[in-house]
Amino acid sequence: MLSITVASYVKKKDYDNHVLDCPPRSADYLVKSAFADLVPTKAAVLHEYGFNNCMNPREKSMLLGLYIGLITYIGCSASHIHSWWEKGELPLGIKKAYSDAGANSGYYQWFLENEHLLQGLHKYEGDKTDKELMDKNYAMVKPYLSEHDQTLSFKSFPESKRNVIVLYLITLMGYIPKVEYQCWIDFGYCSCKEGCKVEEFHDAYVSGTVVDLLKRKCDSSSWLSENRIEIHVHGQPRKSVYYLKQYVLSESVGLSNPVRADYGFMNCRTEDEIRQLRQMYKKLIKTPQFDPRDLHKACLTGKIYNYVRLILPNEELKADLLRNLYPLKDVE
Repeated sequence: MLSITVASYVKKKDYDNHVLDCPPRSADYLVKSAFADLVPTKAAVLHEYGFNNCMNPREKSMLLGLYIGLITYIGCSASHIHSWWEKGELPLGIKKAYSDAGANSGYYQWFLENEHLLQGLHKYEGDKTDKELMDKNYAMVKPYLSEHDQTLSFKSFPESKRNVIVLYLITLMGYIPKVEYQCWIDFGYCSCKEGCKVEEFHDAYVSGTVVDLLKRKCDSSSWLSENRIEIHVHGQPRKSVYYLKQYVLSESVGLSNPVRADYGFMNCRTEDEIRQLRQMYKKLIKTPQFDPRDLHKACLTGKIYNYVRLILPNEELKADLLRNLYPLKDVE
């Protein structure tokens, strides 16, 4: 009489819908999340399959979309995925599966540009892994700490400062605090009123009245005027000074032609000069007296050098690098 146990059968074939006594692997939970169209919640899955390497909600959404295509469309099983992960070949396995299936999608194209998120994955080890993740996240907040505080560990801070650091981290990662978080209460999210509908915000966007909308919706909106908050009007030209700020503060943003022409980068003859000019603007932007509108005005009047000298009097400047084609006639 032939007898086949469930365990011996599963060794030969995935039996995903069968209830097994053996502990489920992270890959099993990943498959379940893919079919539910939800980002995994278990710490081990988030760590072992790259979600903890994502820096913002969009990256997590794209990674989930990649796995959904791999599992629900191409049909890769939990055992295949676990095997790739165990061998350190998850990116290679994903690329081969998509290639063999002739599949292509925006999620897959995104993955090809962000393959590093799935490199160097290793097993979740509880408290040890949690500490490593905390140290990694803490590093994101360090630039916002004083020089002295940057030398301290997260645990050494008083509870009040730890709460603020957590709020900064949540914000830097592109989230708002969840209702169950203490900072949701401590930092005022609990008192927020119901926001406006998309249609109302869209109308304000295309009509250039977003600031007016914010003033109507916020109990205290004086900070909008005090901080000279400027919101772009849809369909109108954007000031190149904000692209300069974006370029200077982000390593992933390239040097655009308007910034190259308006802020002196066209005068640079070497990569080193570009780097020095970028560093100078970075220092300028981080100075409390800096105002992008004032720099924009200096740009249009051909007086960038004068403005920078005013804000950074001790900075070694090359006037030739700060020349542009302005002033132009009939430009206010």
